[in-house]
Amino acid sequence: MAAQIQAIEEQTLPFYHKRYYYPVKIGQAFNNRYRIIAKLGYGAYSTVWLAWDERSYPTRIVLITAPVADLKYRANEYASLKVSVRIDSNNAEPSPVLNEVNMLQRLKQFADEDHPGLDFTRLAREIFETESLAGRHHCIAYKPKGNSIRTLQEAFPNAMIPKALVKSLIHRLFFSVNWLHATCGVAHTDISPMNVLMEIDDDTILQDIENQESQDPSLPITSTISGDMPMVVYKTRHTMLALSGHPILTDYGQMRLVEGCVNRDWWMSDLYRAPEVLLHLPWGFPVDIWSIGVMTLELLEGKNLFDPIDRVHGQVRLTLLRGHRLFSLKAMTGNWASEVPVPKTSLEDFVTTIPPGEEKDQFLRFIRKVLTWDPEVRATSNEIIPDEWLMRPF
Repeated sequence: MAAQIQAIEEQTLPFYHKRYYYPVKIGQAFNNRYRIIAKLGYGAYSTVWLAWDERSYPTRIVLITAPVADLKYRANEYASLKVSVRIDSNNAEPSPVLNEVNMLQRLKQFADEDHPGLDFTRLAREIFETESLAGRHHCIAYKPKGNSIRTLQEAFPNAMIPKALVKSLIHRLFFSVNWLHATCGVAHTDISPMNVLMEIDDDTILQDIENQESQDPSLPITSTISGDMPMVVYKTRHTMLALSGHPILTDYGQMRLVEGCVNRDWWMSDLYRAPEVLLHLPWGFPVDIWSIGVMTLELLEGKNLFDPIDRVHGQVRLTLLRGHRLFSLKAMTGNWASEVPVPKTSLEDFVTTIPPGEEKDQFLRFIRKVLTWDPEVRATSNEIIPDEWLMRPF
């Protein structure tokens, strides 16, 4: 009896067989331009690959002593290629893939603006479509970036990133958000350590991946689903960790147009969800400010300010309906409509990485500006960029 092949990477995700990932193969060329080198990662709606952009430097590099079979094309620039799952135009639910493509096209319209936020925002180099037996797939080419802030956080003891580095990352992130809000009229809605990458200063990290793949070629796991649709899965090549205070905001699958719109949909990751979204109230740009505030505390302290899980009863503290009733009843009667006790804690007690004194007072004033419950009172990116704590010398 043949041994069963263990599922890996995207195969382990829910609905994997219904998403129809494109069967990318190492060595394959996309759009007559991007030659696949190695797999960089995967998600619910795409896989990400390191590639050579062969159009940027089309000269063929040949070693005189090399046999014909060893001739290679090289380019002067690497690319990161995000290959989406099948585009299903019949699906009633909004597609994060199509939304990201539409938003990237919108951002491109404002890319000529002279704004510092562009230095901290990931834009597409090229967007195109390709075909598989399952249908159409979108491909997005980017300039390659480093690891996520989440990966950086995991490298530090107790997941606590040094204060100076946190300040650099967060301050620059506000410039990106300012460009998205003030210039492009959109809210990211999904800002978290997973969706902020680090800039890389040179190609050394990428060259290392290419060398690994050359010396120890990845072997794909292949299978078929739904008839003749081939499924090809490679293991991810993990990059070396690059320490950088230069953040790059990415992943626009849940970005929303705010300018001229009224948004009420239930969205945002649990830990970073703004209260107005939780309460099903109209929401807009301030949701991003809230998420960055929660993330700032998480990076400094190595733990979340809000824990959605009731550890005693083993249940989610606030469901959608309960959350609405809980806060509404509190406003009307002064009593919480929940049997779960409200934690008695304060920001003063939560923040331990900054000792009592002038800087901690400045930090608490900063964090209270961005974690204000009322979105109309919450600081804007314009107001927070010159904040005294963010501008405080190291």
